[in-house]
Amino acid sequence: MSGEFTALAENVMPVVKGLEEARFAGLRIVSSTIEIGFIANQGGASRLQDSQLDLENRLRLAGVDGYRAAIARLVSLADRCSPTERVLLADLDVAGDRLVATSTDLARLIGSGQRGPAVLALKERFERDEKAFLATVDRAIGTEEQLLAASREQVRGTIANSLVLSIGAAAVALSLALVGGIVVTLYIIRPLSALHRGFEQVGRGVLDTRLAVSADNEFGRLSSAFNWMVGELQSTKDEIVTANGYLDNVIRSMADALAVISPEGIVSSVNPAICTLLGYHEAQLVGQCFSAIVAEEALGCELLAEMIEREQLADREICYRSQEGDLIPVALSGAVMRNSWGEVQGVVCLAHDMRERKRVEAEIRDLAYSDQLTGLPNRALFQDRLGQALAHAHRDEAMVAILFLDLDRFKDVNDTMGHSNGDQLLAAVAERLKGSVRQTDTLARVGGDEFVIILSSVREERSASVVAQMVLDIMGAPFEIDGKEVFISTSIGIAVYPGDGADGDTLLRHADMALYAAKERGRNAFSFFSEQMNRKALERRSLEDSLRRAMANDEFYVDYQPQIDLRSGRLFGVEALLRWRHPEEGLISPARFIPVAEEMGLIRRLGEWVLRTACNQCHAWHEEGYSSIRVAVNVSGHQFNQPGFIEMVDEVLEETGLDPSSLELELTESTLMEGANETIMTLIDLKVRGIHLAIDDFGTGYSSLSYLKHFPIDRLKVDRSFIRDISTDLDDCAIVEAIIGMAHSLGRRVLAEGVERAEELEFLRARGCDEVQGYYFGRPMSPQEIEQRLVRVTAEPVAERRQAGASA
Repeated sequence: MSGEFTALAENVMPVVKGLEEARFAGLRIVSSTIEIGFIANQGGASRLQDSQLDLENRLRLAGVDGYRAAIARLVSLADRCSPTERVLLADLDVAGDRLVATSTDLARLIGSGQRGPAVLALKERFERDEKAFLATVDRAIGTEEQLLAASREQVRGTIANSLVLSIGAAAVALSLALVGGIVVTLYIIRPLSALHRGFEQVGRGVLDTRLAVSADNEFGRLSSAFNWMVGELQSTKDEIVTANGYLDNVIRSMADALAVISPEGIVSSVNPAICTLLGYHEAQLVGQCFSAIVAEEALGCELLAEMIEREQLADREICYRSQEGDLIPVALSGAVMRNSWGEVQGVVCLAHDMRERKRVEAEIRDLAYSDQLTGLPNRALFQDRLGQALAHAHRDEAMVAILFLDLDRFKDVNDTMGHSNGDQLLAAVAERLKGSVRQTDTLARVGGDEFVIILSSVREERSASVVAQMVLDIMGAPFEIDGKEVFISTSIGIAVYPGDGADGDTLLRHADMALYAAKERGRNAFSFFSEQMNRKALERRSLEDSLRRAMANDEFYVDYQPQIDLRSGRLFGVEALLRWRHPEEGLISPARFIPVAEEMGLIRRLGEWVLRTACNQCHAWHEEGYSSIRVAVNVSGHQFNQPGFIEMVDEVLEETGLDPSSLELELTESTLMEGANETIMTLIDLKVRGIHLAIDDFGTGYSSLSYLKHFPIDRLKVDRSFIRDISTDLDDCAIVEAIIGMAHSLGRRVLAEGVERAEELEFLRARGCDEVQGYYFGRPMSPQEIEQRLVRVTAEPVAERRQAGASA
């Protein structure tokens, strides 16, 4: 009998315990691997997610270590097992190793950031390995439980037989000797009865039962074996309770919502996360139909049937319905639970809250397709809406109009009021424009101060002009920005599908051309696209391409126009004039290519090249002995306002060796008035270097006299438009006289441009003009012609040249 107890305690119980440990370790591996997948599927990256992934991976590795330790203990018990048990243990070893390997591969693949078919295939393999492992464990535990039950029955039978034999022996002994029988009975019956009672208590689950028999005989050894067996059972039970408690704590602390559903579709168990998610108490959820918490009731039944049929369900996006009726997007995964006989016990559903992810996705879409300042569609969304509008128009044989808006002189607002107020103005303009479009139309901001309106299903072009005029009218009212009234107008270019283009890019390009035509008409106007604009645009594009090649092909050169001192009649300087000889078109007017170069951003390179060329040439003349000659170079506003302009001038003067006093820089009025305070500082920096400064085309722009007196200017150059009719136009006479008088009162010299006739020269001399230049004294010349002129004319008075010039 003691041998049977020992066999039960040493052979069956350790195997059962080892199988339970292996099962728990496997469940830990499965739980952590699934949680790693859920966390990785959330999208994005954060420190919290990284921390959660690290924790779950450490728990998974702990499960792997626990599983391997349990397997090692089971292998050490193999020699005590029957052939059937050894086969089951071998199957368990194979299934467990496969589960560990697949879990490791899946965790590594997810940790590397990979997604897609490879991950899905590995997840499916993991799910198959999980089911195989658990089925193998259940089968082995079922076998051991059968062996345990058989052993228990055998022990009970042995005890019963022993009792019968003991009673028989007692009866025989009684017949021999009453006293001896009593002693034998007490010696045998009492320990057996105690052992029988102990087994009954253990059978009822009272595992703290212990026998107090201490005799040094068979009964004592039997009692010791019984006590050891019960102690092992108690230890195993405690470990199982601890493991189940740990697993329950893990489930209850999970952030994802868990519900266990019976095969009939009834919620049988939940964790706190799902209660928090749906706003129910646990008692309210348990016993409910699963379909009741799914937004679509029919979908709940379909999902449950699908999970039971396929065993698994991975990351299906559905909506739960909260107690208040709110729809909550979740990613649902599920797995079937089976008992050791393979019967379905229920389905475990794990749902991950997708609201934050949906919010982030919506925010990303908003950032990708909305202008953050005005809230209007941006260029990307505008292109999409335009494509849809054109597709509908093509299907319905309708028209679509594109209105391209650009705010007039918006840069002045930014410069005078600051960019923050400029942003406020843009937002206010957007709000006002929203009232001019229908719900079926689209208003978008596609650039700094550029807006586009898509008019869908237009019946005739007149409809576009009506909307354009309405926009011009509503923009006429002042805007209140930072407590000040701001007036702003807009120019509008219009292109209409299909006449002006069959695709969005063409329509937008043609509307842009029409916009520039509206600006050329004086701004605050709208203009429709025409084929003539297209031809001009093509010419403009060709000119831009030629300009890019011209720099590399040395097609530019510099001519010089003489400047004459009226008092001495001597040539005191020259103005450097940029020329472009196109290989096919010949000479191209600066009035044609300079504005294009400014818009293309080439003017800085061109201006620096002209400055270096002119300074080199002037220094060469000085080397030839003509040291009094000075060269004047025009400076574009784009070039003057670029950072590093002064440094560039210093570098050119140093490289060419020209004395700064022999250089004069000419700037227009508009250039000087842009950021007047900063301009004054730049002019002072140039002036202290000894460089001469002049205002070119004076009188054609807008100059503030309050600023003009502060500019360190040496001379004013009167524009040729005032000189042309000076002998016949009284207004031009008055203007020129006023300019000369004002300049002299401010201590500035005056140079008249475009002098071509003797009467113009006489008028200027009579009014005290200081200097002149124009065709009367010579057209722009090459450096060689200027040098010949210097040789011949340096000492020649004007009076002697007047007759020669007149006869020429």
